[in-house]
Amino acid sequence: MPTYQYRALRIADHNKIQGTINADTERQAREFLREQELYPTEVKPLISKSEEGLTNKKKASAFDLWVADKLAKIGIQERISFTQNLEMMVKAGIPITEALLYMESYMDNLKFRKLLHSIRMDILSGTSFSSALSRHPKVFSEVYVSIVHAGEASGELEGVLHRLASMLTAEAKLRKKVISAMVYPIMVIFIAVLVFLVMMIFVLPVFSDMYAKMGIELPLITKIMLGISHFLKTYWYVLLIATAVSVFGFKKYVSTPQGKTNFDGFTLKIPVVSPLISAVSVSHFISTLNVAFSAGLPITDCIFMACQTVTHNVIRQAFDEVNLKIQSGQRLASAMADTEILPSMLVIMISTGEESGSLEIMLRHCLDYLETEVNQRVEVLMSMMEPLLLIVLGVMVGCLAMSVYLPLYSMYEHIH
Repeated sequence: MPTYQYRALRIADHNKIQGTINADTERQAREFLREQELYPTEVKPLISKSEEGLTNKKKASAFDLWVADKLAKIGIQERISFTQNLEMMVKAGIPITEALLYMESYMDNLKFRKLLHSIRMDILSGTSFSSALSRHPKVFSEVYVSIVHAGEASGELEGVLHRLASMLTAEAKLRKKVISAMVYPIMVIFIAVLVFLVMMIFVLPVFSDMYAKMGIELPLITKIMLGISHFLKTYWYVLLIATAVSVFGFKKYVSTPQGKTNFDGFTLKIPVVSPLISAVSVSHFISTLNVAFSAGLPITDCIFMACQTVTHNVIRQAFDEVNLKIQSGQRLASAMADTEILPSMLVIMISTGEESGSLEIMLRHCLDYLETEVNQRVEVLMSMMEPLLLIVLGVMVGCLAMSVYLPLYSMYEHIH
């Protein structure tokens, strides 16, 4: 029978003790300790010195830890996995600290492993789970922490974790869908610009020298393209500096509240993009509203938290006004309708939910409707982007072709 080392707290006086215990598995060892009125904080197999040397080789090096701390990120997939695993362990009756210990032992992301250890230590020192999460705002948002707190207070932590996992999964799916819709046009534009620059800098000047030796009078479009080519070859650093300054200035501008609001307002005026932006923002809002409301939070708190997930300033301001109207006594559906952001179908669903007392069910139906809406908007955007890209590519290729072949055509006319 294997031997396990353990650290535990004696339930009677909360003193820390350590020792060894024989058991078939780690789980059985923990059960034996609980039968002795001990709360295990760490249980691991007792290994020999030779085995310990092998184990140490598998531990993260100092460089790995530095990379994890400085460069590694904790993305939405890690949060989804964490939430789903924690839900299953809570459902199985495993205490939070033990669940965190299991995940900490098998977590590949070193930065997340370090974070889980910190959360577990905070809980063991007497902090609640939601309070421990709140000490890591870059990973667990205020919305996430508030909903977990509501689950702790109501004794519905398992259900809350399930709804949070579903919300995060839907958010990741939506983000992936929007990003995949933008990858194709961006890649096409990048390759087209790269080829255009190569043609302008290396190919067109060769034809220019040839025409000069032949004494051919160049047409206007060829002169313009050669001027651009000369500028790119001679003053390329000016273009790079201007591009860098423009990008830096734009980021600086949109980082200010007024600049972000102005830019977001502009995006709502773009015909094809505006409906997609609205659908995505409303989907984030309704998803968070549904989870918070099902956790038993007051409707004004639910709307406040839902507003935090909307990154579009103009749309978020409209939802902030919804919260103010509800606090003054207006109904949710009526306040939503005043924003003119939600589709009329969603307003009707929410109104029906309020009237029948089944708002939580109707919010889930709203999410299904919005998923279909986002899919349709992405398809429309893609169908509009393809002809637009063809036009842009056609103009670029046409200008290059005309600048190269018009002088040859002119020379052919002079020969005849």
